[in-house]
Amino acid sequence: MTLSAAAYYAPYQIRLNVIAPGLVRTPMSARAQSDPNILDFLKHKQPLKGTLIEADEIARVAHFLLSQDSYPMTGEVIRADAGWAITG
Repeated sequence: MTLSAAAYYAPYQIRLNVIAPGLVRTPMSARAQSDPNILDFLKHKQPLKGTLIEADEIARVAHFLLSQDSYPMTGEVIRADAGWAITG
C-alpha cells in the first residue's frame, strides 16, 4: 500500500514513508510495561534496547523523515523496532 500510494503521489512531489516501531513506552503500553514476562521477552525481541523503545526515539525517526535529509526517500517502511524484525 505504501509503494502504491508513493507511486501515485510522487509526480505531485509528495513523499510517503512509514515508520514500523517495536514496543514503545507510551500510556497505551502501560500494561506491558508492568508485566515481567513481557519485559523479559523484550530482552530477546528488541536486542538493541533490551527493553521498551522510548517515544522520543521514534519521534527522531519521524523528524528525519520530515526533514530535507530524507528528501529522495519515498515508499519506504522504516523499521524502528530495536531489532524486533531480525530476531525471528
